[in-house]
Amino acid sequence: MQWLLGYTLGSIAVSFVVVRAFDFLVGGAVDSATSAARGIVFVNTWAAVTTKSAMRDVTKSARKLRLSNLVAKNKLDALIDDEQTITKNKEY
Repeated sequence: MQWLLGYTLGSIAVSFVVVRAFDFLVGGAVDSATSAARGIVFVNTWAAVTTKSAMRDVTKSARKLRLSNLVAKNKLDALIDDEQTITKNKEY
């Protein structure tokens, strides 16, 4: 749960900065259109930051899983090779 809280707070902070920049750039526009767009910008920024952060963690987890699978496969292959070598030596 801690990772979710960290990403949520971080994305909210980034969203506020983006909304403030949006307000600065579009300061003279119609007030009702600006307030509607402000909410859209906030939600989209929040979702984008949270998704990017979560995908980075998923990628790290997938890499670790692939590496551990490769290590396990190599160990099993080595055991099978050793077993086949022992079996062949017994036949001769």
